Amino acid sequence: MRKILLLIMAISLSLALVCCGEEESTSSPDSTPESITISVSESESESESESLSVSVAEKHNLTHVPYRDANCRRAGNIDYWQCKDCDKYFSDSAGKTEITKADTVIAQLAHTVYFVEGEDSTCEEEGILSHYACETCPTLFSDDKGANRINEKDLTIAKKPHEMIHNDPVLAQRYESGKVEYWECDICGKFYLDEIGETQVEASDLTTKAPYSAVDFVVEVETGKDPVILHLADTQIIDLSQAPSNYGGDRNYWFWQKGQMYNRCFAYIKEAVEATKPDLILLTGDIVYGRFDDSGSSFLALVEFMETLNVPWAPVFGNHDNESAKGVDWQCDQFENAENCLFLQRELTGNGNYSVGIAQDGYITRAFYMLDTNGCASPSNATLANTHFRREIGIFGDQISWYTEAILELKKSMPSVKISFAYHIPQNGFVKAFEKYGYTKGQTAVINIDEHPEKGDGDFGYLSGYMGEWDANGKIQSDMIGLGADSFFVGHEHNISASVVHNGVRYQFGCKSSEYDKFNQLQPNGTVVFSDVKVVNDTKKSLVGGTVFSLQKGDGTIINPYIYYCENGVYGKA
Repeated sequence: MRKILLLIMAISLSLALVCCGEEESTSSPDSTPESITISVSESESESESESLSVSVAEKHNLTHVPYRDANCRRAGNIDYWQCKDCDKYFSDSAGKTEITKADTVIAQLAHTVYFVEGEDSTCEEEGILSHYACETCPTLFSDDKGANRINEKDLTIAKKPHEMIHNDPVLAQRYESGKVEYWECDICGKFYLDEIGETQVEASDLTTKAPYSAVDFVVEVETGKDPVILHLADTQIIDLSQAPSNYGGDRNYWFWQKGQMYNRCFAYIKEAVEATKPDLILLTGDIVYGRFDDSGSSFLALVEFMETLNVPWAPVFGNHDNESAKGVDWQCDQFENAENCLFLQRELTGNGNYSVGIAQDGYITRAFYMLDTNGCASPSNATLANTHFRREIGIFGDQISWYTEAILELKKSMPSVKISFAYHIPQNGFVKAFEKYGYTKGQTAVINIDEHPEKGDGDFGYLSGYMGEWDANGKIQSDMIGLGADSFFVGHEHNISASVVHNGVRYQFGCKSSEYDKFNQLQPNGTVVFSDVKVVNDTKKSLVGGTVFSLQKGDGTIINPYIYYCENGVYGKA
């Protein structure tokens, strides 16, 4: 009975030792079973003792850990196996040779350090401190033993400040270039437009263009004199002998016959020039009524007359000039060939985009940018052959690019130069400027600014009639003002002679300079008639002449503007 009990105990013990876990083992199936020996004794006598031997196979749930080299950043390990269940370590896949965890470790290698020479910072680049680095890993150290690790950012030496030398601007003069104000670093030798060295430039960027080369034409005015500008508008000569076949008016109307050209126009201009003695004449469009000048004779007559005045004159085209059968290219040639005429036909939208500078003592104080606002609705075939003619009203992208670049270039050499624009058709900004006097577009009532109770200083003239508009959102004009423009000179609306300052900018219509088409007349009772009349008599004075203003000598600021009305205004009477 006792043997049976001992046998049961032996079996139970063997079952307990069969496996250190229920899961499938990674041990080799060829593992040799181990034997467990149990001694059983039935008597006190040693001789009577019996031994019971039970064979039991021990199964481990082994995981293989592959070999990994040691380096200077971490320890390595040998190739070994570890039981997931009992956490024992073995050097073989059969789990026969047990080892300790320490036996699996290959010791970490020491860093092999070398010295890295530092570099001092400059005004252009950061520097770096001297330090040590490991040959085999990116670890950095402050000591040659490799004991004190450091970060790369701790080695950075901040840039040094520039040692700036200030250079005053050299103002360009006449055809001599100048230099902008700049700073040069005594360390790196580079150039900057600011003292703290934020805006670096090349040496070539320091030179400013000679001012006389930055504009197309220069009008030099003697020292000590306030330059005088005479602004004429809408001479618009009509020769009924050249009236087109579809003209429905009276072809025999004496007032617009060819022989009346001097009385209706040239005499008034001559009087205005002799009275005001201008240094420059601006003629802002509608030189002739083109459909009444297919031969070009009226256009030539005006050019020839203007030349007799011996005063530089700068014209732009209006919306009626290019109706002539002679065509715009022919008209441009007449301007360019005239000795005193300042005109240049560029390959830009429209015709006659150019600049005129007013200079004193070798410096340009004001520049006029003369533009074609296009808009000829009935161009002749010869005009249509011109590749940059436009029917649409306005100033277009290539024109804008041209004057923007030209103004910026001029301002490099002449930072204080004043900027004006002159063209024929006004944009919407003029309407906004005149609203303070109660003007509404298209009104027939005449507003006399000179008698207005809220007349502003420097404002004058008459408001009436419809005003053409383009640039409705004001973007182009806003950008012009952003470039420094403080004045705009236009024509087109014969019955408007107003000159008004709005938000520091002058908006000016030139006074009608002839008795062709529409013009204002003053009645004996002092009121002004918004006129489209074709009869002049002794009871009414024609309000024709020119708008005049001076430029502050050496400064270019507009001063003393007014309208010169020809004294009698009756040259054209029968």
